[in-house]
Order: sequence, then structure tokens, then C-alpha cells
Amino acid sequence: MPVLMMSVGGLVLLAAIWDVFSRRIPNLLPLIIAALYLVQAGIAGDWAALPWHLLCGAGVLVVGIVIFSFGWLGGGDVKLLAALALWAGPDQLFLLLLMTCLAGGALAIVYVLPMILYRIPAMSALIDWFFVTILKKPAPHLQAGKALGLQLPYGVAIAIAGFVVFYQFFKVM
Repeated sequence: MPVLMMSVGGLVLLAAIWDVFSRRIPNLLPLIIAALYLVQAGIAGDWAALPWHLLCGAGVLVVGIVIFSFGWLGGGDVKLLAALALWAGPDQLFLLLLMTCLAGGALAIVYVLPMILYRIPAMSALIDWFFVTILKKPAPHLQAGKALGLQLPYGVAIAIAGFVVFYQFFKVM
């Protein structure tokens, strides 16, 4: 079971990192995460819980597609969240969604704060250096009270929530 746990954790971390640098999550990552849940279900032999976990994953996917159609969340984010909902099942689904929202709020603050600090001349040089050197992209700017071109890598928030759920999931086992 530790190998499975490390594999899923590594894939979730990879999805978050990929999202930070490209604002995309490859389809293969959520697919493998979902497939590994089926492997885990087979190993654990808890077939009674499987339909409920599948329902959670499918439900999050359907609602996520609606959210995606409004442009509020990316397609990769929806698929990653659905794959993690499969792992969460009915017992941990609320925790997954709550932690995703909380981590997403923290992520938004982290991304907006530099735009506010950018107005301070001494900070603008530091912020430009950080974005260009570390994130390999120009710093977002605050203009007329709006964040222009700001896209949050929400896969990071979903991954943080996924790690919280995995901790709960594997702690029980």
C-alpha cells in the first residue's frame, strides 16, 4: 500500500507543478489517478463502497463540466478534482471540496498580493525578479482595479485538498 500511496501522491504533485508552469493538466494524470483507485479498491476488496466512490467521482465530473462551461475552472482541474473525488468517496468528499475552496482562496491571495505590493517601487523590482526568474513569466499587473491576464493554477489548490484527503484515507487503512 505505501507504493500505491506514494504513486498517487507523486502524480497529484506532478499535476500541481504542471499546472503552475503551463496552466494545463495532462489528461493522462487524472486518468492514472482514477485507475489507481480501482487498483486500491481491488487490493482492499471493499466492493460495497466502490459504487459510492464511482458516484462521487462521476457527480463531481458532471458538476465540474457545468462549471467548466462557464469558464470558472479549467478542464484539467475538473478532471483532477473528479479523480480525487473518486478516492475521497462519500466520507471525504465534503472535506475535499472544502479544502479545495480554502486552498483556492489562499492561492488567490498569494497571486493577488504581489499585484498590490507591485505599487511599492522597492517591491516591484523584487516581484519582477521572482516572476521572471522563478516562474518564468512576466509579473501580473494591477490596472484600473482589475487583475489582467491572471489565471490561477487551481490544480495546486486541488492537489493540496487531495493531500489532506489522502492523509485521512490512508490513516484509516
